[in-house]
Amino acid sequence: MANRTAKAFTFRLVANGTQLDTFQDEDITISDNVTGLFDVGELPSDFTRQILLPGTKKNNAFFEHVYDISVVNPFLWKTNAKVDAYFDFDGIYVSQGYMQLNSVNLLENNWVESYEVTIYGLLSSFARDINKSFLTDLTTLSQYNHTSSIYEIKQSWSGSLNQFDGDIVYPMVDYGKGIRYQEGFKSEVAGINSFFNPMTVQDFKPAIRVKKVFDAIFEEFGYSYESQFMSSSFLDDVYMLCDNGLETPFYAGFGDNGLDTFGQVIIGSVTGSTITALPAGQYVTLPVSNIEFDPNSTLSLENDGTGDKLFYNSLKNSNYEGKINLSFKVYGTEGVPQFFLRAYYGTGSGDYQSIEFAFDNINTLLREENSQNASTGEKSYNIEETFITDTQLFEPGYWFKIGYTQYNGTLFDVDINPTGEEKTRFQITNVLQAADFRIMDIPSNMPYGETGIKCIDFIKGIQKKYNLVIYPSKTKPKTFIVETFNDWYKTGEIKDFNKYIDISKKITVTPANNLAVNELNFQDKLDNDYISQQFKKKNNRDYGKQYYQDTTNFFSQGKFEVETTFSSSPLRYINGTGITGSAVQNDCYEYELFCPSGISGDTCDFGYINCEGVYTFGSLPPDSNEVICARAGTTPMITYGTIDSLGTLCTGSI
Repeated sequence: MANRTAKAFTFRLVANGTQLDTFQDEDITISDNVTGLFDVGELPSDFTRQILLPGTKKNNAFFEHVYDISVVNPFLWKTNAKVDAYFDFDGIYVSQGYMQLNSVNLLENNWVESYEVTIYGLLSSFARDINKSFLTDLTTLSQYNHTSSIYEIKQSWSGSLNQFDGDIVYPMVDYGKGIRYQEGFKSEVAGINSFFNPMTVQDFKPAIRVKKVFDAIFEEFGYSYESQFMSSSFLDDVYMLCDNGLETPFYAGFGDNGLDTFGQVIIGSVTGSTITALPAGQYVTLPVSNIEFDPNSTLSLENDGTGDKLFYNSLKNSNYEGKINLSFKVYGTEGVPQFFLRAYYGTGSGDYQSIEFAFDNINTLLREENSQNASTGEKSYNIEETFITDTQLFEPGYWFKIGYTQYNGTLFDVDINPTGEEKTRFQITNVLQAADFRIMDIPSNMPYGETGIKCIDFIKGIQKKYNLVIYPSKTKPKTFIVETFNDWYKTGEIKDFNKYIDISKKITVTPANNLAVNELNFQDKLDNDYISQQFKKKNNRDYGKQYYQDTTNFFSQGKFEVETTFSSSPLRYINGTGITGSAVQNDCYEYELFCPSGISGDTCDFGYINCEGVYTFGSLPPDSNEVICARAGTTPMITYGTIDSLGTLCTGSI
C-alpha cells in the first residue's frame, strides 16, 4: 500500500478524551504498511510517529495532570505512563493507539515551548505488549485448571470435563512410553490393555482449543477482537498439545524435571555383598547399597531387624514399576529355586506385600533348564527383569527382600551376588500414580519449546496458518478486526486521491503480474522430535511442506516462503491396532496346576493372567489339581506345586 501524505489534511490528536493543540505548520507523513496487517510481529506495524505539541494552556494542563509534571522541576515526570489516544486525518485515516511523552522543551528555563511525544498505532501497541510474554504467562488460562485423574481424562472425551465444553481434551499421544496395544500378537511385549503395562494419569497430557489460547492472549493484555472466522465451527476441532517437553505433565513443586524422575532410584552392589547359601523360604534385603541415582532423596538407612539396610521411602501411595538385575549362582544335584520379591513395611515376618511376577522370566528359565538337565549342577546367572507391583505400595516405605521356594527338588543351594560377580542392581523406574489427584495447571503446561514460546509468535503462527488480516477497529478502542485475506480484500473501498497527487512529476506504474513469484511454498517449522527428523531423512523434505509452481506466467520469477511458527509431526502407528476390528484376539492355553501332599504349608498358592488380561489368584489344598486358562505369553505360578501345559486353546475359565 502506498504512502499517503497528510498535506492539506486536518490532523487531530485526542488523548484521554482531550483534543490536544498541534502546530498547524507541521507536516506529518504517515505510512500504513500492509505488512503490519499480515504479520503482527513486524514492528512498527501500523502508525508510529514522533511529533511536537505546542506548550499551550490546554496542553500544559493535560500534561501536568497525566504525567505529574512538576512546575518547579519540569524534567521529572512519570516516564512509563502511556495514555490511550486516537488520531485522524480528515476521517480518511483513523487509528486507535496510545501516546507516550518523550521530553519537555523549555524556553528561558521558565516556560514550556513544546512537548515531544510518540504516538503509536494500536497494532504497534498490541505487538509490543505481547512481545515479552510467553504462553506460560497466560494466567487467564487458569480457568481451565482441574484435578488430574482417570475420571477427568475420560470425561474430556465426551466434552463434559468440568463444564469446559470440550475446550480441554486428553488425546492418546506417545511421549516416550512406547505405546502398544493387544499384547497377544507379540507374547513377549505387554500392551497398554495389560494389567502389567497400563496407561496411567501421568501418561496423558491435555490439549486445548487453539481459539481459547488466541482469546486468552487478547484478554490477558486488555484487548478484544471481532471475527467471523475465529467463530467458525471448524476451529472447534483444532487443538494444541500442552506439551512442555517433559515425558509427563508438569506439576508445581517438583523442579525442572517435574514427575519424570519422581521417586526413581538406582542402587548397585559393592564388593563383598555376597549372600552365601540363602535358605529356602528365608527373605533377605536385596544386597545393594551403592546409591547411583536418587534425585528425590527417597533412600535412607533403617534397621530391618538384622541391621541398617537401605529403606525406600514411598513418596506416594502407588503401583511401582522397576527393574532388577539379579546376579546369583545355583549349585547342587536336584531342584532349582523359584524367586519371589517382597516389599516389607515392618520387621515382622508377615509385614510385607508380595510383588507377583517380579522374577517371571528368571523362574521360567530355571524351570525349563531343570526339565532339560539330569541334575542341577553349578551355574551362575546375571539376568534383568522388569516388574510392576500388582498392588499399591503405601507410605511410609519398604525394604525390598528376596527369597525363593524349591522346585522339583531340594538338593541345591543359592548364592546371591556370588563372590566376584556382585552385579545385582535394583531400580524404581516409574511411580505409576504419581500424577493422580494433583492439580493440572494449564498455564504451566503450555508449550515451551527450547527457550519459551512468545505470545507474539503464537499470534503470528495463527495469522500465517490461516492467511489472516489483523487490523484495529476504527470505532472501538483497543479492539481488532480479524478476518481472512479474501474477506478483507472484498470489503475494500475505492478512494480518490487525485487531488493529493502532483501530476507534474513522473509517475511509474508497475503491472502486478511482474511482481508474481514462480514458486510458492507453505510449511510449518521442522520439529526436533524423532519421527519428524526421520521423515525428513527418508523423504528429503519437511513433513507437511507444500509446493506450488506457476507454470502459466512466463514472467514470474523468484520464490515466496510462508512458514508458520508451529511444528507438525507425522502420526505414528500404534502397534496392535487396526487389525480386524481394531483389536487382536488373544490366544489362551490350558494349564493343569497340581498341589502334592506333604507340602510344608497349608495350601499351594497360585496366580496367572487370564484371557482378559486380569491377574487371577487362588489356592489349592494338598493332593488336588485345577485346570486354568492363561493368556499366551504368560506363565502361571504356584508355590510348592507343579504346572503342566496341556497345549489346548481355551477362551475362559475351565
